[in-house]
Amino acid sequence: MVAFWTGNDNHSHCICYSLDHGRTWTRYANNPVLDFPERDPKVFWHAPSNKWVMVMYGGGQYHFLTSPDLLHWTNTGNAVDNAYECPDFFEIPLTGNPAVKKWALIHGDGYYSLGRFDGSRFTAETDVLPSDVGGFNFYATQTFNNVETGDGRRIQLAWMRGSDFPGMPFSQQVSFPCEMTLHETPAGLRLFRQPVGELATLYDGGGQSWSDLTLTSGQEMPLAATGEFYRIQAQVSIPAGAKLTFSLRGYPVTVTSTSLDGGSGAASVQGQIGSVDLLLDRASVESFANGGEVSCTRYFLPGQDGLSVKASGGNVTVQSLSIHPLKSIWAGQ
Repeated sequence: MVAFWTGNDNHSHCICYSLDHGRTWTRYANNPVLDFPERDPKVFWHAPSNKWVMVMYGGGQYHFLTSPDLLHWTNTGNAVDNAYECPDFFEIPLTGNPAVKKWALIHGDGYYSLGRFDGSRFTAETDVLPSDVGGFNFYATQTFNNVETGDGRRIQLAWMRGSDFPGMPFSQQVSFPCEMTLHETPAGLRLFRQPVGELATLYDGGGQSWSDLTLTSGQEMPLAATGEFYRIQAQVSIPAGAKLTFSLRGYPVTVTSTSLDGGSGAASVQGQIGSVDLLLDRASVESFANGGEVSCTRYFLPGQDGLSVKASGGNVTVQSLSIHPLKSIWAGQ
């Protein structure tokens, strides 16, 4: 295993390596391997050109460098303008037609563009688009680069910047891992993000499910009286003018026929919303609609206990609704 990192001088780029699966690390004796202004190296193997590729942020641009051995680097000179920190860059197949692949370049603020990459130059084929609408709380995403040796999934984590926990011996947090997929939509190719399937291993029993419900306008349905960790999934049909609001320990997530508002403004989908997936942690809510077509990652401090859902502006049909308490990933917590 090789880890690339930038020194606190913001231009000396170094490596450490591990020969025991990441349990211990050794600094390379001839660090730095590269002197280049700025930071945030993203390194991956590009098989078609038989080279390592590094995407580096600097001076408002993403710079592409190549190397035959991870030690000697050449700047290709093919920079991408209007860049913003912490690049992530990967190739992803189209869902349902894996022969079609695109490269996704994700900026530090979560915005991305899709296009072509020839080993040294990225050519964008889309506008710059949001991958999540959580705003300040969704930042500096990174995806795992070695999952292709297993099942091929592209799994993303985000730094939930700005999440502050008074009295705690830590600062801020990381989002739930999400699988990234590429879909054809009426507006063109888009990245979707939804929670990884392994989340089901945290189900703590005692969940509930409902089917074929009609919530009349103004009707509020309790889902749980207490608890900190939950997953809520629903298939819904919301008429125009109506909305469905989930209250999660005092935090509202509002769904209309065409939009999801997870706390940072409404994000619209192509067509209508049919599914909602909500993840509640001790101090965060992550909201997804239509299998991850839109998502919102937000930090909050709970104002009360209990979970409920309420219809307003018209009757709402809920084909199915389930709520699962989740176990902590930390033993005894």
